Amino acid sequence: MKSFLIFMRVHGLCIQCLVFMFIWSSINVLAYDKGSKDDIKHAVRVLKSIDKDCSKEWAISLLQKAAEIDTCAYAMNTLGLAYMAGVGVKQDTIQAIYWFEKAGEHGYSEAYHNLGMMYKDGCYGVKQDFVKAYNAFVNGVEAGSVICKYDAGFMLYKGLGICQNYNEAVTLFNDAANESEHTPSLYMLGLCYRNGYGVLQDTAKASYYLNRAAMLSFGPAMEELQRTQPENYLDEISVLNNISTGLPTQMPNISIEVNDTSFIFGQYRGFLVMYDWSGKYVLAEKPLKINIYRDEKGTASGTLIMANDTIEFKADITNAGHLVFSKGNVSLNERYNIGKKITYRMDNAILDIWKDKICGRLNLYSLKLKEPERPMYIELSRVSDIDISFNKDERFTRITAMPNPFSNEFCASFELQEQCDAQIRIFDQAGKMVFIENIGIIDSGKHNVMIAPQIKDGTYVLNIKAGKQILRTIIVKKGGVL
Repeated sequence: MKSFLIFMRVHGLCIQCLVFMFIWSSINVLAYDKGSKDDIKHAVRVLKSIDKDCSKEWAISLLQKAAEIDTCAYAMNTLGLAYMAGVGVKQDTIQAIYWFEKAGEHGYSEAYHNLGMMYKDGCYGVKQDFVKAYNAFVNGVEAGSVICKYDAGFMLYKGLGICQNYNEAVTLFNDAANESEHTPSLYMLGLCYRNGYGVLQDTAKASYYLNRAAMLSFGPAMEELQRTQPENYLDEISVLNNISTGLPTQMPNISIEVNDTSFIFGQYRGFLVMYDWSGKYVLAEKPLKINIYRDEKGTASGTLIMANDTIEFKADITNAGHLVFSKGNVSLNERYNIGKKITYRMDNAILDIWKDKICGRLNLYSLKLKEPERPMYIELSRVSDIDISFNKDERFTRITAMPNPFSNEFCASFELQEQCDAQIRIFDQAGKMVFIENIGIIDSGKHNVMIAPQIKDGTYVLNIKAGKQILRTIIVKKGGVL
């Protein structure tokens, strides 16, 4: 139960006020002489309002004596928790950090977890600092803390405060899982083997670790076992898996080439591509529309349409070509948050602007998880003020759909460079493939193919994979029969 609640909190799945209550209720008294140990346990029960025969001030006084006179690391850690949450004393972040560090130095390795989580979540008056959080977890690893092995592995897995590294994350998850059946680490190992993150993809090992975690009643592992595909299954059949699409199959480094940000204003259409934490695997692709205007103050404002969400935003434009958003939240589906969308704050966009093209990286921040979202690449093309159809983008002229919108069927017209085996695929706005049909081997030249997909009304990406060519366009189904 302890490891499950820690995992839920680390992933932002419970409110901050539970952090203090949970850690407080789960710590154990280290070896100490019987009389003093009983007094300390009594003091902790008083601070937790279980025992009410003494005041909280008395409890704090007893703990301070135990910490200062007898150097009891457990008492030090408890004082850190008290100062962190302001229980029995005035809330004092500096004192909380002091006592957590001292407890860790005197052998209470779990104190580094408490300290690291303060920095990771940016709670109780501490400014969020992933570097300090990771360093605290590493200190805990060196002191032998199992939970800190998971914590440090989690930071490496996502690249928070440290360079992203699946290999090192797997090593830490493996140590924690096999050392004490640490359920979140078992779960993360299962994910790594299922996706091939830091290890060779191995379905059998993924099932083994996920089932071990599920047998210990770990909910996320149970949910993952119900999913038919790994997180990165789209990478193999992605609309981006060939250079002919013009978009990178891996998250690129964005090099800013143009400093004249006057080019940025206008109407743009294109795509957003989400990658995994390493930037090596495509997880989803979404159609994207952005209208950027110069407001009366000279800053940028406008609308961003991502899938079915329309977001109004405001942003400052730096000379380097960055958009720094002051307003704008977007909601996205999250694989590990079933049935609910996650709200993200738009932080900034790093842009490479050239004539009528914008490429860049969109940086989002999860308000629930309290951490950045995965890498996101955007590629946009300027369109006319009159006709803002997706098909105005020159990349999409190689394939057209008529009629569009369509009711039940449409004709896809395209031209192939060579004889090859062709396949039709349709993706929804969340990047999920909803239709697939093999055309078979067809000759080079122009072709017209009738397609009657059984899909719901909405906007989709039509993708035709033919040998080395991957052609695509946006299609809209409206008013048809499902």
